[in-house]
Amino acid sequence: MIWRYLVSLVQRTNKKMDLHQNVCSQLKMENASCVPEEEMINRVKHLTCEPRDASHLRIVILTSGGHFAGCVFDGNSIVAHKTFHRYVVRAKAGKRQSGKDATGKVAHSAGSSLRRYNEAALKKEVQELIVSWKSYFETCVCAFIYAPSKNRQMLFDGEKTQSVIQSCDIRPVPLTVHRPTLKEAKRVYCNLTQLYYEMECSTTDETLPDAGSVKNVEQSQGKKKEVDADPEESISDLSARLELLNKNESATIPSSKNETTPLHEAAKCGNAQLTLELLEQGLDPCIKDARGKTPYSLASDKEVRNTFRRFMALNLDKWDWHAADVPSALTKEMEESQAAKQADKDAKRKARAKELKKLKKAREKEEKEKEKAKAQASQSQTDVKGTSSGQMANRTASVPGLKPKHQTPQQILIAKEEERQRKQAEEREKRAAAAERRLAALAAQSAGAGASGAAATNCSAQRAVPDDNSCSCCFASLAGKVPFHRYNYKYCSTTCMHLHSEMLQDD
Repeated sequence: MIWRYLVSLVQRTNKKMDLHQNVCSQLKMENASCVPEEEMINRVKHLTCEPRDASHLRIVILTSGGHFAGCVFDGNSIVAHKTFHRYVVRAKAGKRQSGKDATGKVAHSAGSSLRRYNEAALKKEVQELIVSWKSYFETCVCAFIYAPSKNRQMLFDGEKTQSVIQSCDIRPVPLTVHRPTLKEAKRVYCNLTQLYYEMECSTTDETLPDAGSVKNVEQSQGKKKEVDADPEESISDLSARLELLNKNESATIPSSKNETTPLHEAAKCGNAQLTLELLEQGLDPCIKDARGKTPYSLASDKEVRNTFRRFMALNLDKWDWHAADVPSALTKEMEESQAAKQADKDAKRKARAKELKKLKKAREKEEKEKEKAKAQASQSQTDVKGTSSGQMANRTASVPGLKPKHQTPQQILIAKEEERQRKQAEEREKRAAAAERRLAALAAQSAGAGASGAAATNCSAQRAVPDDNSCSCCFASLAGKVPFHRYNYKYCSTTCMHLHSEMLQDD
């Protein structure tokens, strides 16, 4: 008789190990999984006598895949607990974003940025929680931590958190841990605080007989004793009785039904023909293997499963098909209807594919026509540009003021000289026109005056300063007008202003 227990709860460690090695190291269960009964009872008594005054706490911390769960236990009561969850793993990717970035392929999507932010936020929240639980870590007996792979960086990457965790005895969780939640933390703690009492068996594969076999064995043992007690019987009778007893003992040993049959192997390999032959030979499809699987459950090929269903349709009463895990029978009518439905689906799929192909061809044809029209339009624009550029070149050559693109230095000098002469001619024409207008204005003003005072009036009109209410050029009245000013002169319009400035320049 032995006591089997989980070493993580009652193990007493005296050696100081490195923090990361203590969390990551495997416990040697071969040497420490079994202890004498008296020592085990003493340890359990010591645990049960612990005071429940928050002086012997135990902490369970689980973190994995963006989930975090932490609980502080005082016996069977929960003193404090906290859970976090952040989106740090892409769906069906199975890896953190930081692990993806460490491979060299850095993603720049919105989802990757969100996962990076969530990793940093989760790490900050966990470390702040551990620092706030400093008093619990100082008074706890041990702390069970489950942090696989890079999740342990959230706990040990930081001086404050590392100093807080190092203040207690750190132990790994020697169990299979599911998604870290409060319920999972309670389950882990419950398993760690349970003791299992089992009987020690001589052989692991030995099966216990039933009550009838035990009675037969006892009867056979009694008969053996009687044989040994009667020394006067003959040797022949003794040998005959021993053979009979051996036969009875062999008959009373039960046979195990959990065995792998050829039908299991044929169904697992996907051999439909061999499966049908074995069923026709009478092999039982209800027999389960060592893992509790029937041949139908091991069949991964659809044709093999249909073989079981067809045989079930022909032999409904031969086997317990419900125990064989065969769902339903498969008749010829059902197969024909399924084939008709599949043919209808295939026909619709082909028609749809044909229609999509036609639409694709029409779309490609339209795109080609559009491209052809664009090419023609671009060609016509190029031709128009070439014609316009030729006309502009001719105009530039004809007009002296414009310079062609390609000219010799002599042509450039000639063009400049022609341009200067043209400007001078235009200036002379302007001055002549201004003089004619001035003379016409003076003639109109002096039309009513006498001949004796005409010369004096003409001379005085040129040099006299007009009054404030008349134009300095045409001498028109400025009453009710806003005059234009230039120096000390007033004008009724911009034309008079320009004409008077030219007159002054001539004088």
